[in-house]
Amino acid sequence: MAEQEIKQILVIDDSVDFRNLLVKFFGSVCPGSTVDVYDPADGKPSETFAWDKHDLIILDYDLGNGENGLEWLRLYKTSSSFPPTIMLTAQGNEETVVNAFRYGAQDYLRKDGLTKGRMIESINLALKKYKEDSKKAVTEQLSVHIYKKEKFYRSLDKVRNKDIVILIEIDKFQSLKDDIGMLSADKTANFISEEILKLITASEYTGEVTRIGDSSVAILVHDYEIEDKGNVICEQLCKQFDDAKFEIDGKTIDFSLNIASIYVSDEPTDAETILKQLDTGCRAARDKPGHSYVGSEVKNKEQVEIDEKLSAMVIGAFSEDRVKPLYQSFIKLSDTDSRFESMEYYQVRIRLIDPDGDVIEAREFIPIVENKNLQKDMDRWVISSSLHEIAKNKSPESANSGFFISLTPDSITDMMFPKWLESEIAVQGASDMANTLVLEISMDNYMENEKQASFLIKTLGEKLKILFALTDITGSSNLEKILSQSKFDFIMMSPFTSEDKMSENKIGNIVNTGKNFSCASVATKIEDNDAMITAMSHSLDFISGYFLQPPQENIMETEVVEV
Repeated sequence: MAEQEIKQILVIDDSVDFRNLLVKFFGSVCPGSTVDVYDPADGKPSETFAWDKHDLIILDYDLGNGENGLEWLRLYKTSSSFPPTIMLTAQGNEETVVNAFRYGAQDYLRKDGLTKGRMIESINLALKKYKEDSKKAVTEQLSVHIYKKEKFYRSLDKVRNKDIVILIEIDKFQSLKDDIGMLSADKTANFISEEILKLITASEYTGEVTRIGDSSVAILVHDYEIEDKGNVICEQLCKQFDDAKFEIDGKTIDFSLNIASIYVSDEPTDAETILKQLDTGCRAARDKPGHSYVGSEVKNKEQVEIDEKLSAMVIGAFSEDRVKPLYQSFIKLSDTDSRFESMEYYQVRIRLIDPDGDVIEAREFIPIVENKNLQKDMDRWVISSSLHEIAKNKSPESANSGFFISLTPDSITDMMFPKWLESEIAVQGASDMANTLVLEISMDNYMENEKQASFLIKTLGEKLKILFALTDITGSSNLEKILSQSKFDFIMMSPFTSEDKMSENKIGNIVNTGKNFSCASVATKIEDNDAMITAMSHSLDFISGYFLQPPQENIMETEVVEV
């Protein structure tokens, strides 16, 4: 290996024996290098810690005392100048490994079976990948990163005439994960993202390439002048992956891509309509063999029809148990409210799975749920699932899990809802509901159904100790009036995602109004470091978003982060 590239190494591990072992390892692997060790028992490194003086960091996942390496990586890797990092794991938890890559590690090593050869291989791989990542950060305007999802959605709200939007999905991704494992499936998705980026970068097109999900990549091309309206790009993508082969451990991974493109010929349009139409196109492409695409021109919102085939799959999902919850963890910024001191909160959202095992995104099934009057069924499924988790995870020696669940207008106005909820709590055995179930009501829904919402909050709050969150707050107008009418425990906003971001003054007014009514404040959709720092500067109580941690399928596998 190139010894001159590594002069200073930092080892962070809570085990003295393992730190000493690694020092000996590097003495033979990188003779002449200096190895610094850091004991996590000394607490988190200070803000002035000299990370960048090291050429390589070996970071253990389990740091002891409730600390973990993923949390540290999230906190301290705030720029591309952070040194190449190898994550150590004691066991083969694929979700931990995938998250390590997502949060900026270049490679991982399992402690069991660690050998000199494997160490050398990992170091070389980490250095090579770090060099590639750094080059991209400096030279490329395009970005392929899962945490750019919200930024890409905002870009769609600014599309103009002659722009093209393309969605590329891996066909039957869930089956692929089942066959080759989560880590290999994620590597496959990364490979596809890189190939798309190479094609677009080498072309004359200008725009954005973004990985917006586990199995999907989106492209936005500006000012497309060719008359084919995007078909040429889609054909190039199909050809690219006909020729490209991807191997893991000598085995070729077989996959096919569903591609949909939209040519924007009318203005204005909106991101929701574009994505809904792209989802429909990708579903149509699934019926074709191999890598295939469907192209169209953007339609107005009123012109996007409900896909009857998709409609049937959505209707059947609830009765056939093809509903999967996702848990977005909330990161606690303060302990000022003793009610929530021992709580770990998650926002619950769902996705549906079609009979082939593919995901039906919320933007696809929500219009059908609304059209077919399935909103109450959806709400009750999510609440029932969360009550089951609450009962299952109640433990005197562990922090309690709490769940934020959005209520649709149909549930708010359902006079039988309180009685159903009381019965369901008894059925699930979740008798002690203190601070564990939080029902979200948007500001618009509260104002439209003021009488019913007030009754619901009073009834469930007093009788069942259910908490409530006022969501989708865009300003302090009407906020004080609502909070004086009904007892809300949380106020929630997404101040960094709208086209016109909230001013710091507006954020401060909302937070202060909430404090006056003893409401904890939550900022969602934190997508970059600037947003996180701004949220912290306004003394918000909780934050969440892809930048901090993507939604997880299982709360037991979710690392809880403290900022």
